[in-house]
Amino acid sequence: MSYKKCGCEFFAADCAGKTDCDLFTPEVAKRVRRYAKTLEQYEPTPLVALDELSKELNVKRIFVKDESYRMGLKAFKSIGVVYGVSKVLCKHLGVDIDDIDFDYFLKPEVNAKIKDIVLIAATDGNHGKGLAYAAKLIGCQCYIYMPSQTVPARIEAIENLGAEVTVTPHNYDGTLKLVIDKAAEMGWCHVQDQAWEGYTETTNFISQGYTAIADEIREQLDETKPTHIILQAGAGSFAVGIMAYYSSLMAENKPHMTIVEPDTAGCYMQSALANKFSTVDGDLETIMAGLSVGEPNIFAYTVLKDIVDYYITCPNEFSATGMRILANPMGDDTKVTSGDSGAVCLGVTYGICTMDALKDIREEMKLTKDSVLLFISTEGDTDPEIYKNIVWNGSYPLKA
Repeated sequence: MSYKKCGCEFFAADCAGKTDCDLFTPEVAKRVRRYAKTLEQYEPTPLVALDELSKELNVKRIFVKDESYRMGLKAFKSIGVVYGVSKVLCKHLGVDIDDIDFDYFLKPEVNAKIKDIVLIAATDGNHGKGLAYAAKLIGCQCYIYMPSQTVPARIEAIENLGAEVTVTPHNYDGTLKLVIDKAAEMGWCHVQDQAWEGYTETTNFISQGYTAIADEIREQLDETKPTHIILQAGAGSFAVGIMAYYSSLMAENKPHMTIVEPDTAGCYMQSALANKFSTVDGDLETIMAGLSVGEPNIFAYTVLKDIVDYYITCPNEFSATGMRILANPMGDDTKVTSGDSGAVCLGVTYGICTMDALKDIREEMKLTKDSVLLFISTEGDTDPEIYKNIVWNGSYPLKA
């Protein structure tokens, strides 16, 4: 089924329903969390139950994982990036990450071998902040390149962690191409949360780091099982870590899985519609900066196409609505401070559950009174000015 209404596009895929990929399993997540717990800064982030909102949307339960608390950086990326950098350094040193703690890298004789390594990446904000954070913990230099439309708050947050930031005249994909050339020219260590032909290993290390989030959720849900997992995708490196984990954990009863993207950067939607790897060109302009990506992670795509049931693209108004809902909870529900990329999945689901024009999507997605919905708010107010304009001043109102 393909459906367009209210600025949204919806596609129901005929996926295989399972994946043979074994990189993001619960067993891998167990090892990732063992290592993460050796970092002083590691704590599981809250999983919030929005029971009043679930009544409003006529579903059984709604859970939101609040990544605004992750390692003091207001975003989820650090858990993946620190693990990814650690795996890269282990490869450089010839050691197994399962045999060490994070403090191993701080031993003088070890640190002397890695302190001159220079880390580099392209970012719209959160990945660069995570990489700058990892570099600061280890004592490496870090260079971050950002797209032309990057807001000052995201630049400042990375510079405050000690990285050198360059804003390019390009969009994200153009900036990434520049970084690929720069890393090759200078011999720097490119640590990117995007993958392409010939560059997948490091990105998969980062995605493995994200399985820690999925494993925390499993532990926090206890015996409760999600029936629907609805996640945002830019390149898809985050989504693949979470969705592949749950496809393995719940192999006999896989949750319905949905990818949500901005309407201007729907590379997974285009790939699903074409039934082949596809890209989106243009400036990719959207308030959802973390999702402004025109090309899927080539490895994540091969996994996600087998397990994702539904694809949705939507305009900014749905993201803004999600931010306002989470910031103004009903009854005794807990407030969640969620940024533009973090709130879009809840916002579009609210629209699907409450707008008559989108009721066909609700039926197709099998959203019923027995549904248990899982969302992950991947960031907090990483741009305080945009957050205030949307939550306080009502920017981007949703039209019924």
